[in-house]
Amino acid sequence: MEHILKSENALKKLDKIRDFLLSEKWMLVLFIITGTFTTLHSFFPQAQYHILGSIVMAYITGVVFVLSGDIFAMLIPAMFTYCIGIRCYNSLSTFGQVWWLAIPLVAMALFNIIAYFKKPTIKGSQFVPMLVVSVAVTIGGVGVISVKDYFGGAAIYNMLGIGFGMLLIYCFFYSKINTNDKYLLIEKLTDIMVVIGLFLSFMVFIHYVANINTVIDEGGIFYIRWRNNASTMLMMAMPFAFLLGNRKSSAVILAFIFYAATLLTGSRGGMIFGSIELVMCIVMYILYDKRRRLAYIIICGCFVFIALTYLPEITSFLNTTIQRVFKVLNEFLMGGKDTETRVRHYARGIEDFLNHPVFGTGLGNMTNRDIFKNKPGSLCWYHCEPIQVAGSFGIVGIVAFVYQFIKRNLLIWKHATLFNMTIFLSYISLELMSLVNPGIFCPMPYLLLVVIYMIVVEKSNDHEPQIKVPIFKKFRDKRKAKKMAIAK
Repeated sequence: MEHILKSENALKKLDKIRDFLLSEKWMLVLFIITGTFTTLHSFFPQAQYHILGSIVMAYITGVVFVLSGDIFAMLIPAMFTYCIGIRCYNSLSTFGQVWWLAIPLVAMALFNIIAYFKKPTIKGSQFVPMLVVSVAVTIGGVGVISVKDYFGGAAIYNMLGIGFGMLLIYCFFYSKINTNDKYLLIEKLTDIMVVIGLFLSFMVFIHYVANINTVIDEGGIFYIRWRNNASTMLMMAMPFAFLLGNRKSSAVILAFIFYAATLLTGSRGGMIFGSIELVMCIVMYILYDKRRRLAYIIICGCFVFIALTYLPEITSFLNTTIQRVFKVLNEFLMGGKDTETRVRHYARGIEDFLNHPVFGTGLGNMTNRDIFKNKPGSLCWYHCEPIQVAGSFGIVGIVAFVYQFIKRNLLIWKHATLFNMTIFLSYISLELMSLVNPGIFCPMPYLLLVVIYMIVVEKSNDHEPQIKVPIFKKFRDKRKAKKMAIAK
């Protein structure tokens, strides 16, 4: 862009605009715009304000792509676009009618790549693991999957999104995300995730207000089509509320708001794994954030007291989700013809792996549509990451994905800091949700966020001030003592 705008005055104005696009005020503006559309859709669902809102937010994101080459500036509106986009479930045909609206967006994206081009690099620590996974994903199903299924639109999108396409994005982002004197990468990522968590909480709460009669009729939780996507992102945001609490203790309250919103979605995975994650966050931050320990204990104690005081009312309100949890557990253990779709997918995935153990059946395999007819533009997911890896990519895939998982955690825990601990908790929450949903196999935004996590961890480990935690201190002290004893 600097080559286009050669006027010094124009460049100064552009710099001010770019600073604004990274500011809290801009986040508030996006919150209000997106919140307006999602509120209108909750109260007037037939008017399809979610479609209009998604298009408006996509174009705002496109404009930012033109004005700034900063990854975080682009990520902010893109995440708001995703939030309202999850309301557009099964709307592919509607968007298909206005396909031409995508042409300017593609042009804006191409402009961004050209105007702010930086040579991609393969220096990142996650390049080799992602390369190995890309190969496994690409050759998955060799000799088994049909040509039609392998080259299907959804299959190609997801293969590239999980494999070589995401690898290219990683290399591209690694060259563009760097420490700078304008903001800390750690703080900017934290602010973005907390704001997105707040917005999704708002989206859930306003949906309850708009459907209060249904809530009264149901006596509590009611069906929300976008519950799993919302709960997954809320869980990924939850640990960042604790990290923000390191700057301001009261921010920890936001984590409980995110958890409450997760429960209100009615997602079974959100209820189970969100509860596990909340406990993990509380324990780890009380143990290792000494400066705010007392504040954490007081805040957490208050919420526990409130929860115990109103436990009968809370369990009654969440009864529908609780019953659905026990139903699927019972069907998983007992089996039967009427077993839930997910459980039958698990059994089929294991069967597919045993029948094709080396390369699996391929990501785009559609032979399982007898269990559940996937929506247009989507794949026939097994809804469980380990089974998905085994069934779709076989032993080759298992080795590749385990290797990648290990390398990610080695990077995170290479330096034990509060930020890296937060990244671990957020990443693990996605892995947990991926046990019952496609989760991390969705390139946008989940896998993309993981890629950004890894880059920020690597770039900030040595170049940004961080609070270290003594997680491995005793182990290191014992090892040093042993070495000294041997030397003597």
